[in-house]
Amino acid sequence: MIILKNVLKKYNNDDVISYNDLKIDRGDFISIIGPSGSGKSTLIDLIAKLKTCSSGEITIFDKSINAYDDKRSIQLFRKEIGIMSSSSSLLSVLNIQDNILLPLIIHDENIINSNFEHIISKLNLKNLLDKTSADLSSGERQRVLLARAMVLKPKILIADEPTANLDLYNSKQLVNFLRYLNDELKTTIIVATHDDIVSSISKRIYELEK
Repeated sequence: MIILKNVLKKYNNDDVISYNDLKIDRGDFISIIGPSGSGKSTLIDLIAKLKTCSSGEITIFDKSINAYDDKRSIQLFRKEIGIMSSSSSLLSVLNIQDNILLPLIIHDENIINSNFEHIISKLNLKNLLDKTSADLSSGERQRVLLARAMVLKPKILIADEPTANLDLYNSKQLVNFLRYLNDELKTTIIVATHDDIVSSISKRIYELEK
């Protein structure tokens, strides 16, 4: 489903991050771990097509990620991949319900056929729907971003530090949701995390070194 081969990311300050080859199969659950600065968030953004690699190749759904290069193909790519990256944000002009529903609006999908009701129940968001992003704690924001990433029932979930700023109770609730996605819905999950609670339920670990 996803293959990384000889991937390098270079930055203007001459920093270079290299990644060992990786193959992620359908239904896999990969935790990307490593110290700060090792490239976890960068790898998430590369797979999500939010950044481009300087060399090497990333293949998703049997196509080079570079082949998703026009409006239609990128739209289909985004529909199949739920993204919760370090650059994800909520729109302050929308309430929380509309922020979560935004992918449905963009892709012209009917809320009746969506995952909305189930997700907000699983992530304990019902009491937040009428609020705005300014009203949320950082932990509540994480849960809303995850809900938005999953509302289209994507085949792949890519998440950067999904339990960041969550207390232990909400971390466990979110981890249970990830387990449900992977075990019951067969969602392929790729998570960058420092959290042992998250990595302990993953099927494989991909460790980076600084």
